[in-house]
Amino acid sequence: MAENSTPDLTVPPAPGFPRAVGKVEVDNPVWLAPLAGISYASFRRFHRSLGAGLTHTEMVSALGLKYKGRKTKELLSGGDGDEPCVLQLFGSNAEDIRTGAGSALQIRSFAALEVNMACPMPKVTKKGSGAALLENADTAAAIIKALKSFDLPVWAKLRLVPQDARLSTEEFCAELIDAGADLILLHGRTPAQRYEGRASKEAVSAAARQFPGMIGGSGDCSEPEDMVSYLDGGCVSVLAARGVLRDATLIPRTLAALGAGVPEELTNPSPQTQKEMLLRLCRGICAAEGERPALGMAKRMCAAIFRGFAGAPGLRSRCASAGSWRMMEEMLAAFPESAQAAEYKSGADTALPPDND
Repeated sequence: MAENSTPDLTVPPAPGFPRAVGKVEVDNPVWLAPLAGISYASFRRFHRSLGAGLTHTEMVSALGLKYKGRKTKELLSGGDGDEPCVLQLFGSNAEDIRTGAGSALQIRSFAALEVNMACPMPKVTKKGSGAALLENADTAAAIIKALKSFDLPVWAKLRLVPQDARLSTEEFCAELIDAGADLILLHGRTPAQRYEGRASKEAVSAAARQFPGMIGGSGDCSEPEDMVSYLDGGCVSVLAARGVLRDATLIPRTLAALGAGVPEELTNPSPQTQKEMLLRLCRGICAAEGERPALGMAKRMCAAIFRGFAGAPGLRSRCASAGSWRMMEEMLAAFPESAQAAEYKSGADTALPPDND
């Protein structure tokens, strides 16, 4: 593969698609999740090009939009290659979220408006936002009703409601649906679990069976079979979240498992193909968001993709120590020569079998 080239990334719609899910027309049910600090425009465009049926902005503060914060507005950039894109907002009351949504829609259009009722982090919940709304169904329902005034699909993303709460997960979902929610994306952990332990696919599937066509699944999706299991359990969509940071081809490989005609280079990518994809992603990030996020993304993903061949541990170590995006870009561009150099400097690596490195 020539330098800076990319494989044919054309991924046709999954069988049975395109069709409307949550009143949004999509090519498939495999979507890119909102990832805090990561789901900027170039990242969304990259995964949309790999077949993601839909993308999300990262979680955007309704108050930040209300008071016209510059950094908050920057989270809305895109509109060229990331569509259909859903705006995810967080806030503690209907007035703030409605005002924030109005400000956002003056900047660009979105396929749907989504309310975050899932974030478990104290800096969000202590202000009554995110997962704190799971304890206040009346406010959550009022937010959904307020957003319906924009004549756009309104979604909610939430976690499993704790067992000692006033309402069960299913009862909370029913409140939102009665208020007008067009889709609920349900993560299979409680707020107390944060990102630890295992997500309960069973609990998500139970809600999906109770509300056919209304529940999307999320949580612990690192392999295509994880993604497919949510769909087999009755969910109408599934979110690829942290798994795409370990495997850039998670979405196309899942689509292949669903029967879409995905190019082989994306279902069984060589290290060289993965390197070319990583360069394309991070060069896009550098151009749009700057060198620092490009370097951070490259370091994070190099640790996952450079495995299973002689010299891989040494190469990962060199990537981790890169002090600038230029250094990292030069190292990646030189692959596989850089891997051979790393192997030479760390000869002990060659004694390890591929599965152990």
